[in-house]
Amino acid sequence: MALILAGITTMLVAIVGYFNPYAFLAFPLVVAVYWIVRRRTQQRLKVMQSPFPEVWEQELQSRVDFFRALDEAKKDRFRNLVKVFLDEKPITGVRTDVDEVCRVLVAASAVIPIFGFDDWEYSSLGEILIYPGSFDSDYQTSGGPGQNTLGMVGVNHLSGVMILSKPALIAGFSNSGDKRNVGIHEFAHLVDKADGSVDGLPAGIPKEVVRPWIEWVGGELRRPVDGSEHIDDYAFTNEAEYFAVLTEYFFEAPAILAQRDPKTYKMMESMYRQNTRSLLSRSIFSRPKRVGRNAPCPCGSGKKYKRCCRLRRQKGLPRVG
Repeated sequence: MALILAGITTMLVAIVGYFNPYAFLAFPLVVAVYWIVRRRTQQRLKVMQSPFPEVWEQELQSRVDFFRALDEAKKDRFRNLVKVFLDEKPITGVRTDVDEVCRVLVAASAVIPIFGFDDWEYSSLGEILIYPGSFDSDYQTSGGPGQNTLGMVGVNHLSGVMILSKPALIAGFSNSGDKRNVGIHEFAHLVDKADGSVDGLPAGIPKEVVRPWIEWVGGELRRPVDGSEHIDDYAFTNEAEYFAVLTEYFFEAPAILAQRDPKTYKMMESMYRQNTRSLLSRSIFSRPKRVGRNAPCPCGSGKKYKRCCRLRRQKGLPRVG
């Protein structure tokens, strides 16, 4: 890719230079672009060739239904995308620690929505901040009123930053099928933002889907909401939130969405280029057996599961071992 890009740029400079000799002054720029792209490509190849950490594999296998449902070739692609994401995007804890569980679930949240695309860049994302709990509109976690936000894509001075509540991130992968996953929700906003606007109309949406989607969402936002909806009420905030909430639904409980609203499911399938209903139906038969509450904890601590890793998981803490 680096060679192709540099070659095309050089050809353009040569063509323009034929008519304007001063165009060759741009040649240093061509060289700079070549080396920047080449260096990134080489780093990604190096990262993809590195071993996949065992702890990441364990967490994906035990927590992420989407990964477990993939065939082996697609699992390898998923692993490579996780490795590249974690190599390029810093994840920083704010008054909380960022362990490997947290890191791999952030990466999984990022990879799942874009897995159907051949080439995707979260180019507007610079850093992910992990908070110890929910926060308010001023990003405060002091325990005051209004602290009910679990995730956010930053704006203004925090543009390029994503904030996620650690307990909410972990909980999103703890109950598959509940239609809620804050990590996937926030990365859906970045998919939406790829065309420069967070408006519920993502970049690359097929032409034949654009009009039906706009008409459908517009109608949904105009109608009265009585609390009996099969989609979270938060979706009716605006177009962007409708798209993000429906994305959670599409990746968490696609069979229910397809049954309740087949037309909407087909539109989401077209936008994300994934048939999650078919994929996740296979994961039901491959889920590891649940550990009983009173069974010995699999971490080897000697305690009952309900007093050890289950309790820690409920509190958003890392498991022992």
